[in-house]
Amino acid sequence: MNKEIYQTMITGLLMTIREKEVVLGEAEAKEDVLQIVDLIEDLDLFWNSASQYDPDAEKIDAYLEKIRMKYR
Repeated sequence: MNKEIYQTMITGLLMTIREKEVVLGEAEAKEDVLQIVDLIEDLDLFWNSASQYDPDAEKIDAYLEKIRMKYR
């Protein structure tokens, strides 16, 4: 893994969340979106635990928390 691959992977997953919400609607996308949020968090913990690939990971964490709050 390198910085470019990591950032591309996370960006792609974030874009997938947005696309699922647009195409399926928030209600129908909820389960998939929350699974992707969990996946992003797991990948970040595994690959970016020392913040070597994304020193601003807390911004992504804050965004993911907003998504979780939206679906509660």
